[in-house]
Amino acid sequence: MHLARGPNFVMGNSRSILRLPVVVFAFVVEQLRRIPGARQIERRAPWVVSALLLVALVALSVWMAQRSPQRISMAELVAGDLSRMQSWIIVSGELHAEPASANGYRYTLTDSTVPDAVMTVTSPVELAVGQTTVSGTIVGGAQGARDGFGWVGQLRADSVLAHEPDPPWIAIALAATALFIAVAGRTFYPMFFSQAPPIPEPQTMKLQVGVRRDWPPSRQVVPGSLVLQPGAPAELRRLLDSEPALVVRPATGELTISFASPDDRDAAFAALAADVHGDWRHQGSKWTR
Repeated sequence: MHLARGPNFVMGNSRSILRLPVVVFAFVVEQLRRIPGARQIERRAPWVVSALLLVALVALSVWMAQRSPQRISMAELVAGDLSRMQSWIIVSGELHAEPASANGYRYTLTDSTVPDAVMTVTSPVELAVGQTTVSGTIVGGAQGARDGFGWVGQLRADSVLAHEPDPPWIAIALAATALFIAVAGRTFYPMFFSQAPPIPEPQTMKLQVGVRRDWPPSRQVVPGSLVLQPGAPAELRRLLDSEPALVVRPATGELTISFASPDDRDAAFAALAADVHGDWRHQGSKWTR
């Protein structure tokens, strides 16, 4: 047997692939519920989630209140992209040594991709020259360069290279835990999905079928043809065997009476119909109108 794999087959497979992570998540949650104390946390999920989110908000506020440097390039400094509220920066470029002064070491920082831009760097400690990264407080040049003029800035370098702050991992972890508990409390395993059966495109078909009577009971299968047409009811054709019958539906149920010939069936039907209307009379052994 060959199965046609059409758009419905592809769509069904794509739905199954998308549902797989959901089923895996539900399975993992079910295993975690077996850990001692997990059921108590699940019963108090609204309170636990609220507490975790509150602590995450406090941790995020502490992280945002910390002073931290901003990494920026020479091109961004020339374009004036540095915030007016920020003066502590980390910048990379080509560092060249200059004659030392009474205040310490002196350097110039340039970038080959940014012409007509130079930054004077003063440092209390000796810095490595060449392509490097320095951090410090910028004194001038935060407004960017003017049209037709070069850009000059000044940086007081830190004794130790500063690093950009790490993301607020504590706040992220607390918020993620709260979200997990909230979603896990509404997840159950095994999971059940409703899916409508695919509806094939209508087309004309003629199927060879077998027909068997339910009443009177018979094991004989009569061959026939089932014709399916778009927009029309199914039609059973070419039955090679039949039997005259009469269906009577009294108040107590339904009665099927079979006859040897169509004439006998028609005579019985006429008698029953006349009896219902009461217009038959009995004369001797005959029924007359």
